[in-house]
Amino acid sequence: MRIIAGKFKGRRLTNPKNMTVRPTTDRVKESVFSILHEKVINARFLDLCAGSGNIGIEALSRGAKQVTFLEQNLKCIRLIEQNLQACGLEISDPQVQLIRADVTKGIKKLNVRSETFDLVYFDPPYNAELYNKCLSHISDTRILESTGTLLVEHRKRTVLPLNFGLLTCDREKQYGDICLSFYRYL
Repeated sequence: MRIIAGKFKGRRLTNPKNMTVRPTTDRVKESVFSILHEKVINARFLDLCAGSGNIGIEALSRGAKQVTFLEQNLKCIRLIEQNLQACGLEISDPQVQLIRADVTKGIKKLNVRSETFDLVYFDPPYNAELYNKCLSHISDTRILESTGTLLVEHRKRTVLPLNFGLLTCDREKQYGDICLSFYRYL
């Protein structure tokens, strides 16, 4: 796993040692950031179910103003810290916010704090059955800015509804068995 572009380009990140975390492949990650392109610059970015921090750190490398990593697993939190350090960042850095919480509780916590994000990347464990519940919470809490984009990584065979509250899927991209669904407020 490596950082593809930006100020941390080429830095190697530590891979998870177990199979409960499935890092986003470089191919999918490169496509995501090619699609988002300049939207990442100065964005507030939320990496939900952050795992290794791979996506959020790529966003920082490409100019995100601030990245919040939300992850429940303590081993993953430590892995994110290690990967941030590999890029010369500490968890005390104002660009970084690390929250250890269950994803639904974390979304509620961010909502209570009135935090909003320009970009949200949601990549839960594929078999966790979190999609519908969490996407509804994101729509209801409005942690996504009105002009923001929510990207959802899932298996191709996992069919997500076109609408969650006021969020509408306006684009899908497939990469083998992996699918990315892009949601926005319309």
